[in-house]
Amino acid sequence: MDAEGKAEGKRVQEAASTELVVDIYQGFTIDERDLTQPSKDPGYYRVLVWIDGKDVHGTKVVKSFVGFHQFNERLVIDLHSFDYKYIYIELQRGACFKDPGTSNGTVVMGRAKIRLPPWNSCNKFAFKANLIGLNSDPCVVAKGYLNVSMYLHRYRA
Repeated sequence: MDAEGKAEGKRVQEAASTELVVDIYQGFTIDERDLTQPSKDPGYYRVLVWIDGKDVHGTKVVKSFVGFHQFNERLVIDLHSFDYKYIYIELQRGACFKDPGTSNGTVVMGRAKIRLPPWNSCNKFAFKANLIGLNSDPCVVAKGYLNVSMYLHRYRA
């Protein structure tokens, strides 16, 4: 005890957990097939997000017309390590059985690799994630974008 009667001792550090909170808002993609064979039918899209390949999170499937997608969904990813540096985002179109390139009807429309916020950050970062993909040549081209925000949420376990 010190002179004021308070107990002295080591500070006990409680375990803290960290989550990455990702908000997927809306986006736009260019479908190469729509330029040559325009379709008035809706497309069905979803977004997949992951830090490592074992823990993939996805939005609900949304119906979209002429390349505009409205998701407005929040995904929460547990971060178990400080080694993670990037988040990977993939926009998929589903129920495309006319596309001969896939057996299950799912087509990757575009992907993005985004650097995670600094581990000491408590700010929310909003940005336009540019999606890239391969065209029919196959060359890497811009395929569209997704409006996204993310922040780190820390809590005591």
